[in-house]
Amino acid sequence: MAKAKTARLRAAGRVVRPAKNGNTRVIRSRARWSDAAEAVFLEELAATCNVTAAAEAAGFSTTAVYQRRMRWPGFAAAWAEAVEQGYARIEAMLVERATDSLRSTSILRQAQDEREDRPAPTFAEALNLLRLHRASVRGGAPQDYRAREKAPDMDEVRASILRKIEAIERADAGKAARGEG
Repeated sequence: MAKAKTARLRAAGRVVRPAKNGNTRVIRSRARWSDAAEAVFLEELAATCNVTAAAEAAGFSTTAVYQRRMRWPGFAAAWAEAVEQGYARIEAMLVERATDSLRSTSILRQAQDEREDRPAPTFAEALNLLRLHRASVRGGAPQDYRAREKAPDMDEVRASILRKIEAIERADAGKAARGEG
């Protein structure tokens, strides 16, 4: 199974796609979604609850998997199920490690780590994964990554608006000079 995860699922080739101007264009394609790639991604996501690691195991970028989740409802549902499984697995692992810390079971933990084909996450990593996926598994407000951003200064806002107005005026002047507008 480990070989299947590390094997490249990318099929090199060329794909003909429509261009923005209506013509066709030939592009290189390094990665194509397939049932096998999706299975590897979902299996790794269910095992680790880590989107980055799962995308890497399937041979795709995180951007590609998030875009696929937005566009394909079936994939989004499978993703949610895998995250739920991974979340439960991490919770169980943390509870087990907490109870094991009360007694000396380093031999048992070492035997468990040898059975796994992937390294066990550290406490910090496991807690971070739980925090990131808590809203999707338990319900509630989704993760807000902009919470720590400070509000922009009014002078910065004014300068930004003025730059945009100047750009619009330059574009309009260029169109007028070409006789387009």
